[in-house]
Amino acid sequence: MKKFVILFALLATTSVYAKIIATVNGYPIYEKEANAFLKVATKGKATYKILTKKDKKALVDRLAVDKLVLTTALKEVTKTEKDRVIAGYWLQRKAAKQKISDKEVKKAYNKNKKFFKDKKGKTLPYSKVKKIIKTSLKQKKAVSRMMKKAKIVMGSKGKKSSSRKTSTKKTSSKKASTPKNQYIVESGNTLSGIANKYGITTKELRKLNDMANTAVIKIGQKLKVPSK
Repeated sequence: MKKFVILFALLATTSVYAKIIATVNGYPIYEKEANAFLKVATKGKATYKILTKKDKKALVDRLAVDKLVLTTALKEVTKTEKDRVIAGYWLQRKAAKQKISDKEVKKAYNKNKKFFKDKKGKTLPYSKVKKIIKTSLKQKKAVSRMMKKAKIVMGSKGKKSSSRKTSTKKTSSKKASTPKNQYIVESGNTLSGIANKYGITTKELRKLNDMANTAVIKIGQKLKVPSK
């Protein structure tokens, strides 16, 4: 995922005036991209210009794969899928900055040990799941910090007017026609807020709607909810 985002950034920011060293299916491969790759691969010890002809060809072949994968992906994936990739990468980057002690990880393992089992139903040892638990705790901590700063407003504020009353009536009639096991997302709604409203957890609400952990809700989106 991280590699995909880096390649996307390179493709988006490369100047049309940069030197083109090759093309693949009509897509240009720039010297700037080659040097960016070499900077990481050789820790800054090599540039495209000093490579031998054979090494330049090998590097171009390597970059051609990345270029085709990226350009094809950008054409074929949907906006929702792109949003999920970006959201996932953002969360991954934020989580990496969080500090979680081994003591916290061990405590989480002991508390949820019954969930860490192999295919045969045998409990997995702490050493096998330590990294997974630590990553999960970091993500939860990042989300928790974000939510502490979030300003959630239920409904809307402002003076009532005749036009507002009309709007309220329309909304009421719309809600009346909404099935009992369905909720239409409104401005200011959050998954946790909707889940609390129906007495379930956010995890249960996501599962009910086949939503990924990184998926976000949008105004007007229809969600399945338990019937009251």
